[in-house]
Amino acid sequence: MKLRHLPPVLFLLVTALSLPAFSFRRNLFLPRDPSPSQQHHAGDDALLRRLAAVDAGADQILAEAAAMLANASISSSTHHHSSSLGNGHHRLLTLRLPCCSSNATVSRLRVPYDTLPEDGALLAAFRASLRSYLLAHHHIRRRRSGANNAAIASVMRDLPGLLGRRRRFPTCAVVGNSGILLGSGRGPQIDAHDFVVRLNNAPAGAAAAFAPDVGSKTSLAFAHSFVLRRCAGPSAATVPGCACHPYGRSVPLAMYVSHPAHLLDALACGATATPASPFRLRLTDARLDALCARIAKYYSMRRFVAATGEPESNWRGGDERTPHFHYSSGLQAVVMTLGACEEVSMFGFGKAAGAKHHYHTERKKETEVHDYEAEYQFYRDLQSRPEAVPFLDEAPAGFKLPPVKQYW
Repeated sequence: MKLRHLPPVLFLLVTALSLPAFSFRRNLFLPRDPSPSQQHHAGDDALLRRLAAVDAGADQILAEAAAMLANASISSSTHHHSSSLGNGHHRLLTLRLPCCSSNATVSRLRVPYDTLPEDGALLAAFRASLRSYLLAHHHIRRRRSGANNAAIASVMRDLPGLLGRRRRFPTCAVVGNSGILLGSGRGPQIDAHDFVVRLNNAPAGAAAAFAPDVGSKTSLAFAHSFVLRRCAGPSAATVPGCACHPYGRSVPLAMYVSHPAHLLDALACGATATPASPFRLRLTDARLDALCARIAKYYSMRRFVAATGEPESNWRGGDERTPHFHYSSGLQAVVMTLGACEEVSMFGFGKAAGAKHHYHTERKKETEVHDYEAEYQFYRDLQSRPEAVPFLDEAPAGFKLPPVKQYW
């Protein structure tokens, strides 16, 4: 069996950029500016910030990663494939975690028969990636509250360097996936930006039917790790580097880890990559993950208080009714661009009567794990009241929020 050296996944931060845009709303449902009665006093804001810094979702992911580091096992079996896969053999990797006196299967992945290391070496590489992931996230949690806030916000200063640049991109566009883009004709305007970020591998490109509305240029793809799971599953065994780069192999994929088991998918794709078919993956910085979680929870709690009149402590995001409350990929991509760009333009964020949730699917219902209405208020504050945005004011001296404009 041909073995390949498999380094642990590198945890790099990727960010996107932005461009200026005029604020245009055509039947766009975005929250109105809060009325004076809804404005929070300094004490209310301080309480919201303190509560928003508690991230139960991240605690759960870290606990899962720690459990896998300590107890996970990897085994493989050989299978013959034919038909659409061609004739040959592949390995079926099975990742298991002991649970309730049994070995629970966490995931399975079909990979080439003779490319990846043996099971023991693969498990060692997987554990190394889990260890790096845990160390990065625990590092920012060891500090006291004030120092921790500053450490997390420091990512805004570091974003250009993490992208390999000495200074910010001049103009950036973050292209959301809302159905409001259909018929907009914004494609050429999007492509005119210096840096274009797209979300969750939504279709784009000169050959795509959506190009007139969403453009064809892509500089960075941003996705949560379930997107990697969906593309690696059917392609890892047959496509070198996996078929996870719909915008071309030269466009890197920035990924937020939604489940630690997905690090095994990343390792498998990286191990099968070749110079002609690279797998360009960057994992988001732990500080950026924490910053986005705080912003999303702050705005969700604020909206809850304004809508119900109940105290912030009664907010139930993350309980049995909404067990996986989380910020959206779009919110994280926007926050990344705030540190990496001189001007940020947003396209395809928001909703309109009769519009599909995604321009490329028939789905109309929004994902329940995200509080989109709260995120829309965050975007409005970025445009019209940037001084009111929490946590970004804790960034290092010299950091300045870029102008943000939102298009439909």
